[in-house]
Amino acid sequence: MLSNVFLKTLYEKRIAIIGWTIGILLAIIGVGVMFPSIKEIFGSQMAQIPREFQGWFGENGSMMSSFKGYVATELVGNVGIMLVIQAIIFGSSLLAGDEENNVLQPLLTLPISRRSIYAQKWAALEVINLILVIVWAIAVEIAALLVHETVGFNILFRIGIVFFLTNLALATIAYSIGAITGKRSAGGIFIGVYAFLAYFINALAGQGDVVKTLNQLSIFKYAGYIELSSHTILFGNIVVIVMALIIFYVLGLLIFSRRDIQMN
Repeated sequence: MLSNVFLKTLYEKRIAIIGWTIGILLAIIGVGVMFPSIKEIFGSQMAQIPREFQGWFGENGSMMSSFKGYVATELVGNVGIMLVIQAIIFGSSLLAGDEENNVLQPLLTLPISRRSIYAQKWAALEVINLILVIVWAIAVEIAALLVHETVGFNILFRIGIVFFLTNLALATIAYSIGAITGKRSAGGIFIGVYAFLAYFINALAGQGDVVKTLNQLSIFKYAGYIELSSHTILFGNIVVIVMALIIFYVLGLLIFSRRDIQMN
């Protein structure tokens, strides 16, 4: 039964996983092959971009002059937001969605602990996010081949690792809130609003002390995708992301294990 809950969850989400796989491949490859045109015209357009947003593209748009910079800014930071969205959707629905649909309640009558159910469904969430980050990496490589560019395994690997952990942390927060409340909308709305604000605050972090201070609460500050295109992973940043993941995972587990759950 231990493996059945895990495998059953993945099986139930197979169509959604396939759909997201196709969407990510098309989006990343589609935007990736635009790199030569964007590289050519970006220099002349940089002056037209508000100064507050120029930090997205490196100093004077320097990140857009190389494919590895393009990956960090566009294929992760902008188009890659698709993976953040999927993480929130899957995270908020895997457990709370089953409870709202009265699928979870019969499962609780079986000789399997709530902690095991919680852990196995979270493990499925982890695998889904891993699969889609791998799909993203494959799409980046395909795009690079099509435009005769290279990313470099080390760069793609470290961006992929941090991308996976960041998305998994967001998914886990949504998952735990759903487990605590029994409402998929609770986790989805909360973490969706947080991710939206955190994304833009991080982009505007250089615009004053107040924004810089607020950016300490943005998970994207610690992801630092642009920096990863030219520097190694900062261990301290990874610790912050993983600690957020662990705290919310444990909080959700403790409350879900004791919460009264009734048929809707």
